Amino acid sequence: RFWIQTQFIPAELTEDQLLLLLESLERKIVSQQLNLVRTQITLGSSQGDAGAMLLLPHEEEQRLTIALVELSGVQFQEDGSIIPIDKPFEAMVALLVALYALNLLSG
Repeated sequence: RFWIQTQFIPAELTEDQLLLLLESLERKIVSQQLNLVRTQITLGSSQGDAGAMLLLPHEEEQRLTIALVELSGVQFQEDGSIIPIDKPFEAMVALLVALYALNLLSG
């Protein structure tokens, strides 16, 4: 038998992301952010590198979400789509896990 060993280097959230997550928790928008990030990861894996990101209806919540997601290595375009910068998959997964845990704990 051959054992294939994969090396996964987990990404960690930055201090800025943690502060933005705290603000998201206070604003009660974690579940919406979780859905957006989950959708983006799914779109990114099935449609290549770019995918459309639906934004939140309130401007301040939208800015908060954009800042949080951009710290994970993607850049928003004017049309609402996002493009990856320097392979953000691990950072997006770390954000997804954090949002999922916060959503479970706050629900």
